Order: sequence, then structure tokens, then C-alpha cells
Amino acid sequence: MKPYFIISFLLISTTVFSQDNWALVYENDAEGTAVGGSLAELILAIQNGETVRLYYNSMTPDHSDTYVEHTVLAKFITIMNSQHGRFVTAQIDPIVGQIPDFEGKQVLLKENLEWSLIASTNGKNDTMTRNVITGEIVSHQIRRWGTKWFVEKK
Repeated sequence: MKPYFIISFLLISTTVFSQDNWALVYENDAEGTAVGGSLAELILAIQNGETVRLYYNSMTPDHSDTYVEHTVLAKFITIMNSQHGRFVTAQIDPIVGQIPDFEGKQVLLKENLEWSLIASTNGKNDTMTRNVITGEIVSHQIRRWGTKWFVEKK
């Protein structure tokens, strides 16, 4: 009976804590065009309180084979409905700023800087960097990139 209990516990734990519970439900390109999935499915998942994770990458302008990839949990999600269409935005918790050092093969923290992001299914992503000591906004810009939208399936 003991081996059965141990095996059952391991199987249940693996299922509950597995990263396989994330499903790609929507993907948009930098222009906000659907690449795959369903915006309606993403919106329904949000309305049902599902957890959302974002994936995107940033390529260097000079070399398409040089880029960084990011994945992050959405903290605050908005569904926008207007006469111009429907889209979703997701804000993340601000993070300590960082910069990729491709030559040194590392990612470095930017001292005293905090980076914020609102990603959007329309491809218009709002980024802001702020000096945490002075409160000064160092940069604030709209940047276009595609995003993959994952939902945690329970």
C-alpha cells in the first residue's frame, strides 16, 4: 500500500505543479494582427479570472539573430471596447531595469532604475523607465512588438 501512496502523491504533485498547465490562447504581431489563437478566448479566460502570462522578444535593430526573450505574469489586465475595436492590455509589476550585454554574455541590472510595461494585443506597448531615487521619468515610449498570451489552465 505504501508504494501506491507514494506513486499517487508524485503523479498528483507533478500534475498540480507542472508548467504544462499553460496554454497559448492568442498571439498578435507588432501591428496588432492576430497570428494565432482567439482574442475572444483570451477575453473569456480573463473574464473568468484565469491567470495570464505574456511572452515577447526584443531584437536588436542591426542583427535579427541577436535578441532577448521575456516571459512575465500579467498583474493588471484591461479589456478595451470601443468603436475602433476590442483589445486587451496587461500591465506587469515594475522590475529593476536591466540591459543585455551580448558581448559579455550576461544581463546587467541598471542601478536606481525601474521599468514598467503595458503590453497590448494591438501591438502598441507602453514602456516607461523611472529613476527610483529622484522619481524622474527617464524614458516613456510606445514600442511595437508581437506578444504571445498564455492562460493557466486549472
